[in-house]
Amino acid sequence: MIGLILAGGQSRRFGTDKALYTIPGQDHSNVQLAVEKLAPFCSTIIVCANAHNQAQITTELTKYQQATVICDQPPYLDHGPLSGIYAASQQFPGKQEYLMVAVDYPYLTNATIRALARHPHRVIATNKHTHYTLAHFSISDQQVAAWLASGKWRLGEFVIDQCHCQPLIFNNAHEFTNLNYSKEQQ
Repeated sequence: MIGLILAGGQSRRFGTDKALYTIPGQDHSNVQLAVEKLAPFCSTIIVCANAHNQAQITTELTKYQQATVICDQPPYLDHGPLSGIYAASQQFPGKQEYLMVAVDYPYLTNATIRALARHPHRVIATNKHTHYTLAHFSISDQQVAAWLASGKWRLGEFVIDQCHCQPLIFNNAHEFTNLNYSKEQQ
């Protein structure tokens, strides 16, 4: 299984790069936390960064030998999470199994990642929200390219319609708190 970390967002609302941010009370940045949570389940981890944070993320992750940092690839640059999925799929031809997390969920527990890893074709959901950037699916590079070539850019549609993921329901909504705004903005 390949770990896929979405770390290429622009963090406009948050005000600083979420991947490189360390939340109060943590010892590691969000991208390091994500790598550590995926490492027990994935021999290879792809971190999808952007042109602005790639060098710093690469430096932060030097001790994690199974992690490789990549950026979006033409012709799908800067189109959100699907650009990252496309870039990752281009690294591994054929159908692959991915365990995907976004860096802006620093409160995810190891137990939740373990549960998601045990359930293929699932996307994490609570009674209020489906978290499309927290999913376990299998897809080929050709399928990703065909989906994007058709002009479809909604991650939820991709995860449900293309990857055939079903909800994996959790009750503890706190661990799925997404970092959209820094404390200074709240």
